[in-house]
Amino acid sequence: MARTAAPQPPYRLADHVRACHVDGQVILLDLHHDRYIGVAGPQASAAAHWVADWPTAGLQPCEAPASSAVESWVSKLHEAGLLVKTPPTLRQPDPLEDALETLATSDLQQSRGVQWRRMAAICCATFVASRWLKRRSLAGIAEALRGLRHGRESMGDEPTEALRCASSWYLRMRPFAISSQDQCLHDSLTLLHFLATERIYPRWVIGVRTRPFAAHSWVQAQHLVLNDLHENVRAYTPILVV
Repeated sequence: MARTAAPQPPYRLADHVRACHVDGQVILLDLHHDRYIGVAGPQASAAAHWVADWPTAGLQPCEAPASSAVESWVSKLHEAGLLVKTPPTLRQPDPLEDALETLATSDLQQSRGVQWRRMAAICCATFVASRWLKRRSLAGIAEALRGLRHGRESMGDEPTEALRCASSWYLRMRPFAISSQDQCLHDSLTLLHFLATERIYPRWVIGVRTRPFAAHSWVQAQHLVLNDLHENVRAYTPILVV
């Protein structure tokens, strides 16, 4: 007798929602409302019966079908706009390599004179990053970053010599443009906009951790972390990669 195919889960994550598994929990990021939602306990694993792209790696498997309580909870997520009906194809996650190296400012080649164009570009990038954070949601920022890359000839996101040089120059000039109280998100967006003026487009990453909960943002080109220590960012699980 032929086996009956497992039923297709009725929901998937909405396009503006990202999810990852951290320490036995599932963390949801709502890009429209810039909020995080933690899911733990039986719901974290049982929701996989109802949500096609629910992260399950590392979770304790749920042997029995989801209970009516879980079904009711999933329905509430759907009503809140965090889940949508499952389409024929699912969104593929953006790839990100493991963070294995930290950019060193010593990568900067010494040059004669003051690089006024780059200094002006950093000042402009700082202003643009501040404006984005005030006027856009995370979803709008992600869309704007994709727009910077779209339709333009790019030098790629691999850690080339040009990327290392431009990024390390930014790190040296950063104290003159960004205060120590500016958060990692503002710093990352400033760096990304500055590198876009050099036709370099690395990845923007937001990661999360638990115990206690924290979110962190950084810029990464393949295995190379550009504006933080790779040991630091490895403590976070990426939830958004652009």
